Amino acid sequence: MYQLLVLSQAVKDVQTSVDWYNEQLEGLGNRFLFEVSKAMKKAESNPLYYQERYSKKFRYVIVADFPFVIVFKLKGNLVVINAVFHTRRNPKKFK
Repeated sequence: MYQLLVLSQAVKDVQTSVDWYNEQLEGLGNRFLFEVSKAMKKAESNPLYYQERYSKKFRYVIVADFPFVIVFKLKGNLVVINAVFHTRRNPKKFK
């Protein structure tokens, strides 16, 4: 059984995006948050399903309906969420 740990940077990433989406359309931020939560649960329930990327340090889960990925590391039985990353950003940040 795996446990989920969401780092503060990932929480900030989510909050910034929720605020931005809510400015675009009321309720859209909540939909984004729902999809992010689903993606995090997928990482927690089966982290080995997701391929290692970025110099074999990180794995990622695609967020449905939004251009984001959940970036995480697996440390023993701990799934550490490092970032909620917009796909237009440079992935070299995580190398």
